[in-house]
Amino acid sequence: MKIGIIGVGHLGSAILQGLITSQYVNAQDILISGGKSGRAKQIAAQFDCHFCINNRELVQQVDVIILAVIPQILPRILEEISSAISQEQIIISTAASFTLAQIVNSLPLNVAVIRAIPNIPSKVCQGMTTISAANNVSLKQLESVKQLFSAIGKIAIVEENKLDISSTVTGCSPAYVALFIEALADAGVYAGLSREEAYLMSKQAVLGAASVLLEHDMLPAELKDGVCSPGGTTIRGIAQLEKFGLRNAVIEAVKASAKIKD
Repeated sequence: MKIGIIGVGHLGSAILQGLITSQYVNAQDILISGGKSGRAKQIAAQFDCHFCINNRELVQQVDVIILAVIPQILPRILEEISSAISQEQIIISTAASFTLAQIVNSLPLNVAVIRAIPNIPSKVCQGMTTISAANNVSLKQLESVKQLFSAIGKIAIVEENKLDISSTVTGCSPAYVALFIEALADAGVYAGLSREEAYLMSKQAVLGAASVLLEHDMLPAELKDGVCSPGGTTIRGIAQLEKFGLRNAVIEAVKASAKIKD
């Protein structure tokens, strides 16, 4: 399989790095193209994959085309490549808020179109990708896309009307978690740890907690309750987190990011 990635910003380069790290495909089987900044050419040299000077050149050489561009320029990219696309190819868009119907209507008849929105941890094969497919996508084609994104993390197949909120939860959460880790480390420094010690402990603690939840298919409340002994240090800390509104702050942050109004 040859994979083309149009757009190698934060998300496009995360997909590229994850695919190479996972060894799902050989770097020589990945073609990339980008804007006028020269970043795509630099990344191609860094990861030993192929750089294409224009998007049509890329499209004509690959089986799967990943459009990792922002919604504002997606219509222009679709117009540019539409006449070069064949019905045997799979088109994957990572653009938020640009519907399957809009993409399908911009391309030749019966081209398989899928929206797949991964997040930045995909670069270390710990991503979370939400996927929704157009009606004309075959089971074989969908399975190929599922395997591709499973190589760089977990996947969830969702109805398209859930895709934007799903991608908000997965896409924004690395920043939310980073903020929590930073606050946890600040508390450690306040209590006497060095900055290096506090960051290492905080990062590993969060990674370990998430790993336990995933590997044991455990509800978050189960892990919380298992750590909280009666009258112990953890439950006292939990009480303070509830008092100062951590849970509500997170809910409001997701609502704000997704532009959900009460």
